[in-house]
Amino acid sequence: MDNNDIDKAKKIIWLASYPKSGNTWFRAFLTALLNEGELDINEMKTDGIFSSRPVFDNFTDLDSTYLYDEEVKVLLPEVFINLEKTYEKENLFVKIHDAYTYNQDNQPIVPTECTRCAIYFIRNPLDVVGSFANHNNSTIDQTITLMSNENGFLAKQSNNLNIYNQFKQLMLSWSGHVKSWTSNLPFPVLLIRYEDMIADTLTAFSKAVNFMGITATKEQIEAAIIASSFEQLQKKEKEKGFKEKFIGSPSFFRKGKAGNWENELNSEQINDITSIHKKYMELYDYL
Repeated sequence: MDNNDIDKAKKIIWLASYPKSGNTWFRAFLTALLNEGELDINEMKTDGIFSSRPVFDNFTDLDSTYLYDEEVKVLLPEVFINLEKTYEKENLFVKIHDAYTYNQDNQPIVPTECTRCAIYFIRNPLDVVGSFANHNNSTIDQTITLMSNENGFLAKQSNNLNIYNQFKQLMLSWSGHVKSWTSNLPFPVLLIRYEDMIADTLTAFSKAVNFMGITATKEQIEAAIIASSFEQLQKKEKEKGFKEKFIGSPSFFRKGKAGNWENELNSEQINDITSIHKKYMELYDYL
């Protein structure tokens, strides 16, 4: 689908990705764009994450610590339908790492009723693995295993209960995640490669802005790109920290490069990733 298919009466724009694929960089860019070039990385002008427990508890008037994850996933679509009705903002930009999956009632966890469109950020899994390992303060081999697990989770809860600020997020494997967000969804989806964001940031981000139906001049987009450059993000994190950084991770904004896997992975690790994810790596020119 293209932006001619977008229903602008709907407010929610999903910023979807497997972790460490450019989602936060783009949200920083959006913040600068919507804030006349100003950027505080700890006060993003986007609208939270799909897996937020506080959002869920506020809109349901429930304490989700007493709910099983399966029960949460049944109620989540209605939460965001009501969220769209409640907020007077023209656009709601919601980050999501969950794969596009279905709950126990066989309904998609991402509600179509309030969805204008989605942007799906994809990155070479050979580069994702090193960045994700750094983010989780884990090893490369542990991260390769997670990325290959068809039942891979973020924020997995003890005893299937909800004790963290974010709900458990079913990501599937890296390939499963990509497939879930790129397989004829009931709303428009724009896929953007992280590598293209680096190679020609102005073209990639301008395309995204146009797709979402946001009015901005070339000069405004360029100013937002400068304000959210990786060097600026690293500088801001060093100066004031970044609240989205995992507590055990050395840093959130690590290298921001394409192709650094050549310096981080051995031949066995490269073979493990490419053999498991060959189909989608070939499809998006990563092999």
